[in-house]
Amino acid sequence: MCRVGILQSHGNSMSNNDGSDVLADSPHLIARLIRGISHSVGSQRLALQNLSGLMVFNFLAAGLMFVANAYVANVVGKTQFGLFAFAVALGHYAQTAVRFGAERTLVRDIVHEPHLFVELTLGSLLLRSAVFVLCCITLFVWLMTSHSAAGSRWGLAMIVASHGLFSLDFQALYDTWHKMSRHAAYNFIRRASFSAAVFATGHWAPARLTLNSVGLYMLGSTVLYLGLQYSWALKRMEIRRHTTSLAAMAIRLLKQNYWMCLTTLVALSFSSLNQLLLKHFKGAAELGGYAASWQIAMAATLMLQQIARIGNPKMAQITRAEVHKGVRISFVFRYSIVMFAAAAVIGVPAMLCPRLILGWVFKPEYLSAASILRLLGAYVVVYSLGSVASQYVVSARMERIYFGSVVAGGVVSIILCFVLIPRYMGLGAGWSLVISHGLAMLAYWLAMVYHVRKQPR
Repeated sequence: MCRVGILQSHGNSMSNNDGSDVLADSPHLIARLIRGISHSVGSQRLALQNLSGLMVFNFLAAGLMFVANAYVANVVGKTQFGLFAFAVALGHYAQTAVRFGAERTLVRDIVHEPHLFVELTLGSLLLRSAVFVLCCITLFVWLMTSHSAAGSRWGLAMIVASHGLFSLDFQALYDTWHKMSRHAAYNFIRRASFSAAVFATGHWAPARLTLNSVGLYMLGSTVLYLGLQYSWALKRMEIRRHTTSLAAMAIRLLKQNYWMCLTTLVALSFSSLNQLLLKHFKGAAELGGYAASWQIAMAATLMLQQIARIGNPKMAQITRAEVHKGVRISFVFRYSIVMFAAAAVIGVPAMLCPRLILGWVFKPEYLSAASILRLLGAYVVVYSLGSVASQYVVSARMERIYFGSVVAGGVVSIILCFVLIPRYMGLGAGWSLVISHGLAMLAYWLAMVYHVRKQPR
């Protein structure tokens, strides 16, 4: 009895002590709770700032790009604008080759190996710089041997070089630091400076707005863009004695990203190769008409890509193993409706009244491309749904299906370009894009549906 009483007394004293300890610690607990809430709100605020910055600056940059390109098209004429589009298409190949798959893998590598942060960043820059030098050598050889567009060769070379130079940026670094809005602001400054130079020249000295001046403005704005990035980022990097040599890291990234680079180059067969072959088979004037319609379709796809950046994190969440079938179906359905509605804003008018749109944006000489714009309007709608499926396939780690679909679609595109463009000109280039990319996106959808059906209810 005494023993029980002693235990009870001891227990009561412990309970009383615990209660007094809790009361004594309550200010610290409350302070920690407030700090936790503040940290959570701060993280959400940072995410919202990045998202709003990305949306605002990227939409403004895309709008400036569209207006500036349309202005150039109306000033220089259909044939010269066709040469401009030819150089941009070549530039996309240079840009993709120089980037060497880093846009898809470098952030992942930095996150997985944070102790190699500096080595990965500078090693990737070294690899990309080496590829850029090879591209410049190829450009120089082309300048010395080509006799086409003799008066504009240097301008075309600067347009191609500016696209390759663009890939020497620190995008992955800014993404890792959660400074995406700052990176988007620098890109907006690039577009704004280029557009301002184009508009000023076109207004005060329209005769001087040639492909040579456009190439110079594009190259200068890209140098400004890189200078802003480097000056801010290099001050914040802790460049120390490297545990791994930069040359060895560059070789490692070369081996690691080789197939990724090839895949992204093949993907250009959808939208860039058809333009190169159209100019080869039918001349710059025909490419100029196609390029005018493509400017409108490209503006729509850029808008859809910004919406897809918002949906991508949620798509990654619903493809986790513990998420059941009903949740996946519901999200994919709602996401598809949003993307379709956004695409319809431009795609449906392009299908219904292409001549009206071309006549409003471009000079009358571009009206012959109305049938191409109608076809590209349908492509925009298909692209919106394909983006949903491609995000699901990548998020669900079905990379082999994704890469296989892209390569197969690229092969189909090459075949169709050689078959359709000589006979149907710009319209054939449009059909090669719609059919080949449409087949690839159909493969994404079939893979997504099959994967969803296998999930538990």
